[in-house]
Amino acid sequence: MAKDLTCQGKIDMQALEDRHKELEKAWNDLLKERREFEARIHTLEQQEKQFELKWDLLIQETQKLAEDKLQFERKKKFFDQVQAHSVEPYVAEDNIVHGEMFFSGVTTPKALKKRYKDLIKIYHPDGESGDTATVAEINREYEDLKNQM
Repeated sequence: MAKDLTCQGKIDMQALEDRHKELEKAWNDLLKERREFEARIHTLEQQEKQFELKWDLLIQETQKLAEDKLQFERKKKFFDQVQAHSVEPYVAEDNIVHGEMFFSGVTTPKALKKRYKDLIKIYHPDGESGDTATVAEINREYEDLKNQM
């Protein structure tokens, strides 16, 4: 009977050790899941911060665009009034639009470069509304403003 108790004790110890290993593995799996979950939370927080920064930038640029639009409308109204009250109607030579109008409201070199690229896409001679003289005027004004900044 003593032999049976020692065998039973060995079996119980083996079962306890097996159960301990199972619990330890489950614990390690839970820890791994927790680390992955925390990493996902961190990633989402970083993405949220980036989104907020981009959103703020978008709002600022939209406000600048609205201000530029108002300035443009004021200048247009002024030139319309000048043209309406002048004896000789204002006609640009060869339909060249002067560069000051293209770059109005631009205050930074980065904005200047972006506006320049956009204008060249629109007025390039190979395009639909392309005009060599207008592109030359844009290039001249761009160089002047770039040197000033």
